[in-house]
Amino acid sequence: MGAPRQGNAANDLFRAKLFRDFSGTMLWQVLGKLFQVVGLVYATRCLGPDNIGVSRTIITLALTLQLCLAFGLDAVAVRHVAKGLAKADEIAPAIFTFRFVFGLVAAVLWAAGVWLSPLEGLERWTWLAGALFLLVLSLDYSWLFQATEQMPRASRFQTLSAFLASLWFLLFFEKGQALGSDLFVLLGANALVVGLVWRHMACEMGFRCLSPARLAGAGALFHEAWLIWTFNLGYFLLANMALPMTYFLLGKTSSGLFGSAQQLVVALQMFLHYFGILMAPRLVVWRQADVGMFRRRVLLLAGGAAAVGLLFSGGLWLIVGWLYPLLFGEAFVSASGLLPVLVLGKFFAVGTAMFTWALWAEHRDWLPVLCCLPCCVISAVLYFVLLPKHGNTAAAWLTLGAETALMLFSAAAFAWAAARSRLEPA
Repeated sequence: MGAPRQGNAANDLFRAKLFRDFSGTMLWQVLGKLFQVVGLVYATRCLGPDNIGVSRTIITLALTLQLCLAFGLDAVAVRHVAKGLAKADEIAPAIFTFRFVFGLVAAVLWAAGVWLSPLEGLERWTWLAGALFLLVLSLDYSWLFQATEQMPRASRFQTLSAFLASLWFLLFFEKGQALGSDLFVLLGANALVVGLVWRHMACEMGFRCLSPARLAGAGALFHEAWLIWTFNLGYFLLANMALPMTYFLLGKTSSGLFGSAQQLVVALQMFLHYFGILMAPRLVVWRQADVGMFRRRVLLLAGGAAAVGLLFSGGLWLIVGWLYPLLFGEAFVSASGLLPVLVLGKFFAVGTAMFTWALWAEHRDWLPVLCCLPCCVISAVLYFVLLPKHGNTAAAWLTLGAETALMLFSAAAFAWAAARSRLEPA
């Protein structure tokens, strides 16, 4: 009788901690995203579609390159710490040094490319600021809190950067704001918080951030992480290629209109993303404790996310016609129909995340790659075919179609892996 009671007590502790972490994280995320949405909406009104089209494209490209430079080390680090194979303070210097070196090299190459380009004036300086923004993004700290199951703390730090940027927007921005001013503010706020966080965590956990001797450890992690990195990069391109495509195929005005909807979706996505981050180490623990329970919970979480997304997006369709011009003004009203479509895709992405982390927990790292790459390639081809004819509407529906296909393929891969596991010897 003792063992079952102990098992139930352990499960109760897991659930209680998960609830505390999720509620604490979401509290700070709600505050942070409230600041962020208010500030970004106001900044968007001040900048106008053309200027937003340039800065949002730079931010998206910087995020894409940052993901390239991440090399999938986050997921492997979380997996190692969750399984007790390594300590966070041992991995942190290796990852920080690795990313600082590669981020600095990438930033220098970006700046050199911009300097040699025909860009002039504020547009050139805005693209140059993108190089520094890339370096700051490369030093992302969220994985460290994820691995140690301290996501509420990470949320507090991210709320601080959102608050600083939004406060600047609200106090100092005005109609006709200069090109790139939003990017400079985001760069300053994020650089300040990233520096403070790494300094604080290094002192608290007793490690030195820059440690060239630890680079070999990062290389060993990459040997395990390259499939995860390939999936992350493919998924990010699948989910975010619409904005650069609208910029290069349709022009900066169309890109600015699309970017206005995307930035609201990104704010929502962070809530959903943090749910996935909180669940990642839990999935590893559930997989080790009880395989049947693990698979049932994965299906429940993925199905629940898709159902909530359909309800939320349907409700948004009813109000977006008056909400969008209220937020952004008449200059952006033509983009209102994009928002519910993009929002639904992000809920489907939560289902994909549950299946993907579950496959990683079972060391089926190659299956998410096989699911993602065909969706990414096919959608990329369709952008060139459909965007010139149908504009931003095609971009939004292609994004949703790619997210839907990936979720269904991931569900099929999860079912296949479960069936294979039952046939394999214990």
